[in-house]
Amino acid sequence: MRPALVLALGLVSFLCSPTVAQEASVKETRCWVGDVTFSAGAGINAGNSTAVCEAGRGWKEAEAGAPVIGCLLEGELSSVGAVVGIRNNDSLMLQCDAGGRWTTLAANSEG
Repeated sequence: MRPALVLALGLVSFLCSPTVAQEASVKETRCWVGDVTFSAGAGINAGNSTAVCEAGRGWKEAEAGAPVIGCLLEGELSSVGAVVGIRNNDSLMLQCDAGGRWTTLAANSEG
């Protein structure tokens, strides 16, 4: 009986102890686009320019020529240079360019 009591008290004290390592940060260090998260400093294409994730502030317009980390398509991030097929199209493919935009390629081109 005594070991069961000690085990129960130990379990209760463990569950009630503070969880300092799990405390939330005051400032958010990530940015979101849909269900995709980006770390601070990540750049993506945002219409006619590039946006950069700033910790605690969100997306901000970047300077011209700022590097991007890839392209978004249907909630999935692909790296620069990635080539993906287009659903229901055997003659065209998409390639993520250095500016974070998808460009079309003929399916038989190599590159």
